[in-house]
Amino acid sequence: MSEHQDPKPSPPNSGDGWRVLSYLIGGVLIYGGIGFGLDRLFGTEFLLPVGIVLGAGLTILMLHFRYGKS
Repeated sequence: MSEHQDPKPSPPNSGDGWRVLSYLIGGVLIYGGIGFGLDRLFGTEFLLPVGIVLGAGLTILMLHFRYGKS
């Protein structure tokens, strides 16, 4: 049996853009969700925005360390 070979193999970094976007969305959703849950638990209104900003900031920092160095 012969193996199927792709005539144009994709470059090794071709999915990095989608990966970065999914990390950003995931970080905002996870930390925003934690902030939302803590807001409901404590009866506050400021932890959701703090969680969203914290999630975006930590995700950008993680992406900088992962992809920033060539």
